[in-house]
Amino acid sequence: MGASELTGFWLRAGAWHDALFSERNKGALKYVIIRLSIAGFLVHLGLICLAQNLAHPPAVIAGVGDNYLSAISTPFNFILFYEVITLIAALAEGTTGSIANQFEIVSLIFIRDVFKDIAEASDMVTHHKLTWEALPVFADMWSGILMFLLVAVFQHVAHPHSGHAAMPDHTPGRARFIAQKKLIAIGLGVLYIGLAGWNLWLIFAGTFRTLMTGVASEMAPTTFYKDLFTAMIFTDVLILILSLVVSSQYEHVFRNAAFVVSIILIRFALTEGYPFGAPVAILAMVFGIMTMVVFNYHVRLAERAEG
Repeated sequence: MGASELTGFWLRAGAWHDALFSERNKGALKYVIIRLSIAGFLVHLGLICLAQNLAHPPAVIAGVGDNYLSAISTPFNFILFYEVITLIAALAEGTTGSIANQFEIVSLIFIRDVFKDIAEASDMVTHHKLTWEALPVFADMWSGILMFLLVAVFQHVAHPHSGHAAMPDHTPGRARFIAQKKLIAIGLGVLYIGLAGWNLWLIFAGTFRTLMTGVASEMAPTTFYKDLFTAMIFTDVLILILSLVVSSQYEHVFRNAAFVVSIILIRFALTEGYPFGAPVAILAMVFGIMTMVVFNYHVRLAERAEG
């Protein structure tokens, strides 16, 4: 493939990305997600109502549970789906922005888990007394609010204070690097949709078995977001390698490599769960913040040297 053909390919890849993740398409998806969230919430509440009031509810309904609070997590799952789509769409915009979005997703996952924990801590809800089952509720609750704060701190320290804070805008490989990131975003989007479809298939298959046998099938624990962040580790490493064409300055390389470490820690956090998951996720965010603080210090030193 010649240089002109290769340039044309990268231009087409960028055009595919811009068309796929256009504001119009994201707006349409947001419209659908809002309505799916409302519908899923109402359906979940209806199934719980049936499980509570039917004398002998079918296994597929009884498996939903009888705690109304568990229905709150259903719309959050749809909201998370949309947030991850916006994360993937923003992958080509900048490294720090992408990392900030990934931190936001993790904080939403933990705050969603608060509602699941409340539903599981049934003694605390139904008998109005605290038990050891309530500990995950408070752990995820305070971890979520701390992550909320850390995301704001990261966005503050990541804000470029000078023209040197970002990679050079006018370099021969800059346009190609952006197009390469857009192509990676398309691939990650396809993988994300595939993972979502596979997990939906597992849910439908378990529901179908329950309907056929009359016995509630034990659902395998989902690894949806764990698999997604595993894929993001490899995409971040790939972007790190490609970024060397744009800038091979020490501080940029170290910053991007440290961000990969943060994402790896987040992957571990989602794998571990309570009680180690939240502390590891918080450690990953603090590590990302410290990386940006030191990076900005390097930038200021470079400015003084040039001055």
